[in-house]
Amino acid sequence: MANKNIAKLLSVESPFLTLSSLQALFNLTRESTRTTASRLVKKGILWRIGRDLYAVAGRKHSIFSLANALFQPSVISLETALNYWGIIVQVPQINFSVALGSNQIIVDNTEFVYRRIAASLFHFGQKKIDDFYIAEPEKAFLDSLYMQSKGLQELLPEDVDMGKLDDDLVNFYCRVYPAVVKKMVRLFKEHSYEAK
Repeated sequence: MANKNIAKLLSVESPFLTLSSLQALFNLTRESTRTTASRLVKKGILWRIGRDLYAVAGRKHSIFSLANALFQPSVISLETALNYWGIIVQVPQINFSVALGSNQIIVDNTEFVYRRIAASLFHFGQKKIDDFYIAEPEKAFLDSLYMQSKGLQELLPEDVDMGKLDDDLVNFYCRVYPAVVKKMVRLFKEHSYEAK
């Protein structure tokens, strides 16, 4: 049975597996799945990342795909995405994502912070790159302003390279954000013009 389970694990493409996905894969009860997973961890076949989340040992994954897997659904955004796209130069010490709930998780001394965003602001402006989902630059910018309006982020106009953002896309996405975000966008644009 153990070799059969290992063969099933190796057939799965994703590096991450939840207890529920292991249960479906092995066709076992939840408790039996938990016991099987524990044995596979001891044998070094699975790596336990957190509660009910495992990775197949030796299977490569990025830090961003780990961020997506730790708290679902979530998308890399805010300063992390802005830095990834070259919109800001500061490298955040924390991996920021937006999600439908708030959370903070530490894995191997790396901090993952999930900021809650309304469902109406979550389900658009995302891209899949390699093995992770990330907000488009314009969406990450607006998400950051949205969080700033709630006192959860600080983004300064002088730190943002507005020239790398698609103005039409910012305006298009901006329509669904609160009025305070629209005002902040205007301030950032004005600062950008003055800086030139």
